Amino acid sequence: MVGTTRTVVAKAAALVCAGVIALGASGCSLTVPPLSEAEAPQTYAQTIDDSLLVAPGTLTVAVDTADAPQAIAQNGGIEGYDVDLARLLAARMGLDLNVIEGTSAESTVGEGLADVYLGAETSDGSSSITVSGVYLENATAVFGRTEGAGTGLTSDVLAQAVVGVQESSASQEVLVRAGIASTQQTFSNVNACFEALGQGQVDYVVCDATAGAYLARAYPGVTFLGTLSTTTTFGLATSADASDLTDALTQALGDITSDGSIGAVHTAWYGHLPVSLADTAVSGVTVADTGTDDDSDADAATTSDAPSDPDSMNSLD
Repeated sequence: MVGTTRTVVAKAAALVCAGVIALGASGCSLTVPPLSEAEAPQTYAQTIDDSLLVAPGTLTVAVDTADAPQAIAQNGGIEGYDVDLARLLAARMGLDLNVIEGTSAESTVGEGLADVYLGAETSDGSSSITVSGVYLENATAVFGRTEGAGTGLTSDVLAQAVVGVQESSASQEVLVRAGIASTQQTFSNVNACFEALGQGQVDYVVCDATAGAYLARAYPGVTFLGTLSTTTTFGLATSADASDLTDALTQALGDITSDGSIGAVHTAWYGHLPVSLADTAVSGVTVADTGTDDDSDADAATTSDAPSDPDSMNSLD
């Protein structure tokens, strides 16, 4: 019942970084402090009545493990940015956390299997589903060496460059729609694009911003340089009948945003990718109005033990 308290890990950034290291990724600049140096755990009262939850005292969160690195089925569980966000939300609401797999709000929240679905777009709202808040933004983006950021990347520069892109992906389509006539070198997955960038075989990589930022951390000097498409925002999907739960989640999201916790999570998973992708379009580019995350050919991350997908990137294991 409301009033119960849960212990919260004080160093959210350190906890998230540990999760990134467990994935085999490199480039995380945050470290886990010794217990003797950690701040005292903070506790929060439970903010929602048990009668409004799928399981008493527990926030049940659904995520789509096909949308890595937001959610990754790995090590016998689920990891990723969305999972760490869910951990922060549950802790702030004074709740335990249970994360389950799901492909949509309708099939999870709509069926009473989860309290909230992470990864919903505004268009996912309906008479039965409410989508609130924004916790992540994505777009088709360009990655390259940091010297490119210093001189200012433009459409003219891209047009004269060799660009690595995943073959038959949404990102490749965005390049065409943006009117960039660069020399394309295609690869079977995004990992191979970044390998080619690291070896100097291509000048830039074009892919989903979150997938690229996740991989870029493993390549010193490689960074986000700008976007080529409109931005897609992701929020929290709850039952339209659960207004009290929606309000509590929205409040918790606001709290972890204002105290910097969500920023630390974002940095741990995506490095230097801006939290907001507004006003990050590459100069001179006709921004492509495409919903790359709705496209079946969108770039996505998978793990080595996940089903093979020709439009995916491999893990950094």
